[in-house]
Amino acid sequence: MWRWFSAMLVTSVAGANLEASQQDGILKLLTADSAHGASSTTASSQGNASKTSKAKAKTTQMEDMVLLLAQQAKAAREASKNKDEDKEMEEMIEQLRQEPKMMQTEINEAANTYNAACQAAYDNLTVGCPFYENDTLFLPEGFDGNFTPLREDHLSCRETLPQKKQDFESCHKIRASLVAQEQVLLDSFRSVNVFQSPDECLVTGTDVLAYLKAMRDHFGNKKIAWWADYYKLENVTKNITQWNCTEMEVSYYDQMTACENKQEKLEQIACEVHERTNESCTTMPACFEGKWSTYLTEVRSANSTIQDLKYEYRAIKRILCLLEAFVADDLDAKIEECMAARFSASAVHSQCVDNHANVPKPAYTVPGICDTGVTAILHPDHENFNETEYASKGIHASRCLASCCTVDWYSWTLYGNVYVPASHIMIDQDLAEGQNKASYGSVEAAKAACEALGSVQCFGIYDANCDGASEESPVELVASPGLDLDQVNESSVGSCIYHMVLGSGTTTTTTIAEQCTWQLNISRSDEGFEKVWKTLTLEHQRFDEAFRFSGCDNAELPEASYCLGMGTENGVRVLKNREGHGVGTGSCCDSTTNKVIGEKRISCDGYLDEYTKHSKKYLTTTKLLRGTTYTTMAEAREACLRKGTKCWGIYDDKCDSVKFLLVDSQFNITSEKMMESVQGSCVYEKMAV
Repeated sequence: MWRWFSAMLVTSVAGANLEASQQDGILKLLTADSAHGASSTTASSQGNASKTSKAKAKTTQMEDMVLLLAQQAKAAREASKNKDEDKEMEEMIEQLRQEPKMMQTEINEAANTYNAACQAAYDNLTVGCPFYENDTLFLPEGFDGNFTPLREDHLSCRETLPQKKQDFESCHKIRASLVAQEQVLLDSFRSVNVFQSPDECLVTGTDVLAYLKAMRDHFGNKKIAWWADYYKLENVTKNITQWNCTEMEVSYYDQMTACENKQEKLEQIACEVHERTNESCTTMPACFEGKWSTYLTEVRSANSTIQDLKYEYRAIKRILCLLEAFVADDLDAKIEECMAARFSASAVHSQCVDNHANVPKPAYTVPGICDTGVTAILHPDHENFNETEYASKGIHASRCLASCCTVDWYSWTLYGNVYVPASHIMIDQDLAEGQNKASYGSVEAAKAACEALGSVQCFGIYDANCDGASEESPVELVASPGLDLDQVNESSVGSCIYHMVLGSGTTTTTTIAEQCTWQLNISRSDEGFEKVWKTLTLEHQRFDEAFRFSGCDNAELPEASYCLGMGTENGVRVLKNREGHGVGTGSCCDSTTNKVIGEKRISCDGYLDEYTKHSKKYLTTTKLLRGTTYTTMAEAREACLRKGTKCWGIYDDKCDSVKFLLVDSQFNITSEKMMESVQGSCVYEKMAV
């Protein structure tokens, strides 16, 4: 009979299934039991989700098989009353108990492992994270935060430089003048210091004494002249030796080097203050937030796993109970007792998870400087650094060489009304003859190409119309050694050249729009000055530009060819801006004249003179540009357009057209950031091109 039971055991383990009604009953009891004992920790949702885990499938399958074995054991006992077989049954049950007990041990070890990981994350919440006070400053070692001594030291060094430069330059001028005098005297001395023939002393007659007297007088005068030049030359030569300018020049450049070192020290400390502040203000919150996030992840992971382990632990205890039923006198009653029991899983827990509800998020103080940023000095790479630190104090500083600066190795100077002959234009050998000028459709591309070649090969950029560059009207590179800018021919149409030199130029700042597009209405005298003859659209012009017709051109502009073909020898009339640059053309240069009868700015720096109105919206005063109050919308619009990208739009307090203020663009205003206005204020957003 036991052999039959054993065979049934193997069969059931290998693949036998309970009837559907039996399976549903067991699953229902297990689900109810699990729900009854579920943990109420913060990660209960993960615990519920874990009921579908592999642990549930595994333990449910084991319960099913054990319950099936119990039924088979019951049938075997009823079929045989052999005590030896009962003993074998007990031994079999004892063997079966070992696996669930091992599983219990593994469950406890797993729970301890996850609890340890959670506890480690808790213990590490603030480890390695810096703690600061509200007034903490992030200063380099040895620097107390006071830039005044560094500024004064640099300024005092720079203040004496102009005089030193003037001294050695004056010395060179005086020495050069003396050298020139020396050359004149030396030439005079050499002309006297020449052996002359006595024939030059010929006199009329044959009186020997008269001849000797004449010769004596002649050479006596030569002697006097020789010594006079000699003494003059000696005096000048002595003066030249006294004017030793080398020491002055060396002294100037030594001090220049010292000043540059002081400047670099100031800028380097400014760099370090900004970089230390930015790094510290970024890494400190990231450290605390990152460790808190890691802790929460470990809590959720541990809680989810503990719920799975609890479920598995209860199932194993039920399995052990069912195994005990195999040898019970009343097997059915014992099975019912096992299925009805509510097994505790309190032995499986995580102290770290249980205490999570009482764990506060670690607090930390964010220093005030992290909110305000460094205010003691601008970042040396800031566009206004040179203006605030140097130019406003009359200091002509060198380019920034601190570690955080972006160094411009070349600077550009614009020279207007310059005509560059074709012989000076650089030739691109890779292009076909006749189309091989080194030309570019943008000034920036041309500058990049010129800087790549270096000042040895590239002198600068020629802009025939001085209106920027386009594919239709490109700029051209000028080859080195280039031109003598003091001797160039003047352009009749306002052409210009950008000269590239080694070293940085002067940094300038502006709040005025730099690039505006204008629309001009032009008339002509033979059709009446009141009538629009044609309309011109001019790009890349100044905000405060003025236009007028001045002069004619018969050589540089393509329109001149047409007029020459029409018999007008003077060519075409030229429209010029305030600086005299040719920006357009009028009629042929004959008895007909032209006049600008209307002009309008269409856009400036990428923004139109058009606005979108946001009604019943309010902006705080911190979002407004200080000192920009206007009484009319027309004034406010002109001012906003004038400020280019600096002005985002216009704010009308109460929307009553009485008081207009400009909105600062640095705050990236959007409609979502505007607040509702209780007094009906409105905001006008400047439209982009």
